[in-house]
Amino acid sequence: MAENNDMIYALTIAGFDGSAGAGFISDIKTMAHFGVYGQAVCTALTEQNEDEFVAPGWVIWERIEAQLETLFRKHTFKYVKIGLVEKAKILKRIVEFVREKSPDAFIVWDPIASASAGFHFMRDAAEFLPVMKMIDLVTPNADEYKFLGLEAAHEKGIIQMGKDCAVLLKGGHAEGAESVDKLIVDGTEYNFASPRLPGDGKHGTGCVLSSAILANVALGKPLPEACKIAKDYMNQYLQSGEGRLGFVR
Repeated sequence: MAENNDMIYALTIAGFDGSAGAGFISDIKTMAHFGVYGQAVCTALTEQNEDEFVAPGWVIWERIEAQLETLFRKHTFKYVKIGLVEKAKILKRIVEFVREKSPDAFIVWDPIASASAGFHFMRDAAEFLPVMKMIDLVTPNADEYKFLGLEAAHEKGIIQMGKDCAVLLKGGHAEGAESVDKLIVDGTEYNFASPRLPGDGKHGTGCVLSSAILANVALGKPLPEACKIAKDYMNQYLQSGEGRLGFVR
C-alpha cells in the first residue's frame, strides 16, 4: 500500500512514561501539535510519574530492533528523534539502523543524563561522543553538555561541533535572568533567549523541545528557524497551568 502523501511522518525512539509528560508519548503529542504524525519505538518501560522515577525498565536491543524493523517496513522515516537509551552501544545500533534504512534522515538526539526526579543514566558518557558524528543535532542541557565532555572533546578534535553534528546547548539549567539556548551549526552560532520563569519547571521539557525542533524541520523549516519556533513553543509550555505537567492547546 502507498503512503498517505499528505501526511508528514516522524519517528521517536524513546522511553515510555506513564504520566505522558516525557518520553515518546510526550514526543507524539508535541509532533501532533505541529501537524506531524509521530510513530514510536520503545527503548525503556519506565516506572515513573511527573514527580517520581522508580526504575528504567530497559528494553533489550533485539526488541528495539524488532520494533524498528516493523515500522520501517511500512515507512521510510526521514525525521527521527532519539531520547532515552541505556548505553552508547544501543545508541550506535539505533543510529546505524536508521542510516541503513534512511541514509538522509535528519536525526536529533536528546541526551538524557538524569531524570528530573534524580535517577542517573549514561554512565559510559565518553563512549557516546563518536556516535554523535552520525547524528545531525544533539540537544544537551548544561549538565549533559558537561557530563558528555563536549567542550573538551571539541578542543581535542574528537568532535567538531557544528560540523560533525549541530549542537543546541539549552539554557534552562543555567543561571541569569534569561534562558538562552545556543545553537552551533555550520560554523555559525545562534542564540535564542526567553525570560527565565520562576518555579520548579515542567516535567519532560527536553523531550518537548527536541520533538518540536524535529517537527518543524519535518515541515521544511531551516534548523535555526525550527529551534526558534521550538523555543517559543517551550515558553508557552512552561506557562501552561500549574503543576509539573504541561499542555499547549
